[in-house]
Amino acid sequence: MGWLWWVLGLGCVGLVVVVLAVLIYFVIQDSRQTKRALAEGEHTTGWLVQANVKLFQPGMMGLPALVLISPDKAVVEDKEFLTEIADRIMELKETEQAECDNPDDAFVADLMRDEKYIEGKCDLLPKGFTHGRAVYLAHIFVYREHLPGKRITGRRLPCAVVWDDPKLPICTRPATSEERRREEEEDDQT
Repeated sequence: MGWLWWVLGLGCVGLVVVVLAVLIYFVIQDSRQTKRALAEGEHTTGWLVQANVKLFQPGMMGLPALVLISPDKAVVEDKEFLTEIADRIMELKETEQAECDNPDDAFVADLMRDEKYIEGKCDLLPKGFTHGRAVYLAHIFVYREHLPGKRITGRRLPCAVVWDDPKLPICTRPATSEERRREEEEDDQT
């Protein structure tokens, strides 16, 4: 009967080794994709819509968030416009489609009902909702090491996006000194 316990123990050890190998494989793949997004992606700014509450506190683990992004530089720089859109999206979060005044609001309300993070997911918001401007609601992965104090402190998140490859993650990136200076100036004005 002792041999049975030996075989079971060996099987458990083998299973642990396989699970660890699979986890290591996925970590390496994620690291490669993130490095590629940072290297090849457009360095832009995401405008925070919603984030895991833990991202507002110091911590070590990265977590997902929802941001507004745009390939249009004028949109990226329009603080009032993006604040208005982000606020409207959050108002629709608890709204049922049938309660919406128009199909554009219903579409956005539907996007907000599913809070599951999907790597690379980026939905073009309806033109009626964005006053004809190109704005995407994007799932982003927030890496703590890219944040000052390892937490979110404002609405702007420097990010990298590869517009033509939906399989790559949209992720945060380290802010440039110019971006940090501009955000500090805006914080001083409010």
